[in-house]
Amino acid sequence: MFGTIWMFSDQIDDEDLLFAQRSFITYNMAIDYYKMSYRAVTHAADKAGAFYKLHKKVLIKRSIFEEYLREHGKDGRREVCVR
Repeated sequence: MFGTIWMFSDQIDDEDLLFAQRSFITYNMAIDYYKMSYRAVTHAADKAGAFYKLHKKVLIKRSIFEEYLREHGKDGRREVCVR
């Protein structure tokens, strides 16, 4: 295993390992993995500055996005999802 992910090997499954290998994710991947709404994901990615365009496809830089979510904690989702 790479980095410090080995310290949490008893807490993660195959889906987490595959997700950790990705540098960029799509909106749908973020919605499924983080259990957030489309609006919350786009708002958080915008605030974090994690958007990257690849031709016509828009991707999210996972490391920047996760850092933003860690800074704002799980309760930060309420702040991110302003209605």
